[in-house]
Amino acid sequence: MTIGSCDDQLFARVLALLGGDTVAAKVVCSASDVGTLGADGAVTRWAVGQLRTTQGSLEQVQHGLNVSFVLSSAYQVFVMQLGFALFAAGVVRPKNIVSIFIKNFFDTCIAGIAFYLVGYAFIFGSKDGKGNGFIGNWDFALSYTDGGPGRSAPLPWHLFIWNWSFCSAATTILSGSIAERGTFVSYTIYAAVMPAWVYPVVAHWLWSPQGWLSVRNKEDRILGIGAIDYAGSGVVHLVGGTAALVGSILVGPRAGRFEGGGMSGHLHRATAAPQLYLIGTLLLWFGWYGFNPGSRLAIADDNSAMVVGRTAVTTTLSACAGALTGLLFSYSRYKVWDLLSTCMGALAGLVSVTSGCSVIEPWAAIICGVVGAFACEAGDGILERLKIDDPVSAFPLHGFGGAWGLIYTGLMAKDVYIQQVYGVALGGHRMGIFYGGHAQLLLCQVIALIVVVGWTLVNMVLLFWGLKVARMLRVTAEKEAAGLDFAACGQFNAQGACHVHSSKVNGAKGAEVLLSALSIERRGNGYLGFDTSLRSSSANPSARGAMAVRITGNSSPSATTPTAAASAAASVLIAAAAGDGGIVGDAGCGGGAAAAAAADGPDAPWAEQSRSPNGVA
Repeated sequence: MTIGSCDDQLFARVLALLGGDTVAAKVVCSASDVGTLGADGAVTRWAVGQLRTTQGSLEQVQHGLNVSFVLSSAYQVFVMQLGFALFAAGVVRPKNIVSIFIKNFFDTCIAGIAFYLVGYAFIFGSKDGKGNGFIGNWDFALSYTDGGPGRSAPLPWHLFIWNWSFCSAATTILSGSIAERGTFVSYTIYAAVMPAWVYPVVAHWLWSPQGWLSVRNKEDRILGIGAIDYAGSGVVHLVGGTAALVGSILVGPRAGRFEGGGMSGHLHRATAAPQLYLIGTLLLWFGWYGFNPGSRLAIADDNSAMVVGRTAVTTTLSACAGALTGLLFSYSRYKVWDLLSTCMGALAGLVSVTSGCSVIEPWAAIICGVVGAFACEAGDGILERLKIDDPVSAFPLHGFGGAWGLIYTGLMAKDVYIQQVYGVALGGHRMGIFYGGHAQLLLCQVIALIVVVGWTLVNMVLLFWGLKVARMLRVTAEKEAAGLDFAACGQFNAQGACHVHSSKVNGAKGAEVLLSALSIERRGNGYLGFDTSLRSSSANPSARGAMAVRITGNSSPSATTPTAAASAAASVLIAAAAGDGGIVGDAGCGGGAAAAAAADGPDAPWAEQSRSPNGVA
C-alpha cells in the first residue's frame, strides 16, 4: 500500500521517527521528494518547518503581550490625570475646584490633538532611522504609521498612546501652580504649546535613539554612556516643575497670600479637603506603577520581566520612604500628624525615583525617597521666603524632586542593571560614582539637568511674559475674589458650599462681593471646618482653636437686595484663637450665610443653604 510518496516500508520508518503520529506521517509522506530525502531527511525538513511556524506564532504572542502591557500601562498613567485633579482640588480653596477639574480635563484633550499633529513626530520621527540630535522630523499626524508602499519602518500605533499619556502628565503639572488666578485663555495656549513644542524636544533629547543626550543613542552616546532618565524625572517632572515655577512667578501670588489683605498666609490652605488630596495621592501612586515599570515597553521575555519587577519594587520603596519622612519631619516640627505632609512626601519619593528606578538597588531607592521628601520641604521653604505662590507645591515637588532624581541616578546606578536595561557593555566605569564610576554618568546627568531647565525656562518665560504683556495671564481682582468656579465656569457648587443660583444674583459689584464672602466653605471638622495645613512655614499648629463669628451690619428685614446682603456678608469677621492674633478672612458658609440671614431673613429668595441640626450650614 502506498501513502503519498511513501511505500509501506518508508511510511513505517517515518511513522516510527514521529513516535506513531499517523497524521504527521501522512503530511511528511505527501511531499513528492520523500523518496529522495529518505525518511530521516523528510522528517527533519518537516520538523524544521513546524519549528519555524511555532516560533512565528510565539513571536506573535510575545508581541501581543508586550503591546497589551504597554497599552494597559498607558491607561494606568492616564488615571494619573484624575489623581492630579483631585490632589489640586483638595488643596486649593473650594470656590476654585470646578475650574481645577475642567483645566485638568481639557488640557488632556488639547495635548492629544497637539501631540498627534506635531509632538509625537518631534520626539521619534526619523525616516529610515535617520534623524538629528535636536528634534524629530517625520511622521507628522501619524501619516506614516500605517506603513504601506514607500513608507518604510512605520512607528507602532500603541507607542503614540503611551507617549501621549506621559506628555499629558507633564502638561498638567502646571495647572495647580497658577490655580485660583490664571485665566482659561492663557492656560489653553500653554496647554497647546507644551505638548506641541517644549516637551517633545526634551523627550527627543533623552528618549529618542537619535537624541544627543539619549543613552539609547548607540552610535553617538554623550560621554560614551548618555544620560539615564528611565521614566521621566527630567523629561516629565523637571519640565513640568520648571514651567510651574515660571507660571507662579509671572502670574503673581493670590490676593492676600503674602502681603495680608484680610487673610494670613497659612489660611490659603485652611479649607484643604483631606479626602480629595488623599485619594488624589493614592491614584497618582497607582498610576506610577504604569509610569515606571511600564517604561520597559516589554514584559514577554525573562530579562524584561526581571527589569519590570525590580522597577516596581524600587518605586514602592521610594514612595514609602518619602511618605514616612514627610510624616515624621512634620511631627518633629509641629508635634501633629499632618496628612498633607505625608502625601507630599510620598509623591516626592515617586518623582525622585522615576529617573533611576530600573538601575538602582532597593535599599538605594529608600535613600532616594528620604532625600526627595526633604528636597520638597526645602523647596517649599524657599518659595515661601521668596514670596512665590505655588498653591500645590508643583515646583518643590516636581522641580526639586526631578532634579534630585537625575543627580541620584549618577550616584547610585549599578553597572549590571544598566547592562540589563540598556544593553550597554560592562566596564568602562559607566555607572554611578558609588559603584566605581569615574563621574561620566554623573556629568551626563548634570548636563541633562541644566539643558532641560534652560530649555523650559526660555520657552516658558517667553510664553508667559508675552501673555502677561498682552494682559491675558491673570483674571481680574473681582473674579479672583468671587472664585473661578463662578466667575469663569458659571458654577458655585463645591461640596459643602452655600449654593447661589446665578439666575438670582445679578452681575453687580455687590454680587461679586457676596460670592467673595462665601468663598471659604465649611468642612466636616470643627465649627467652621478649618483644616489648617502645616505646609506653609508660617502655620501655627496651635491655631486650631475654636472660632467665633461676629456679625455686624444692617440686619433690617427690609434689606432684601443682593447688594445690601453683600454689605452685611462682607462685614463678617472670623476671629481665631491664633498666635498671630485675629485672622480676618472670607466668610464661610457658617459666617456668610449667617450674615445673609441677618440682612434678608432666613427665607430670602436669592440665597439657599443647607443647614445642619446645629444651625451651621
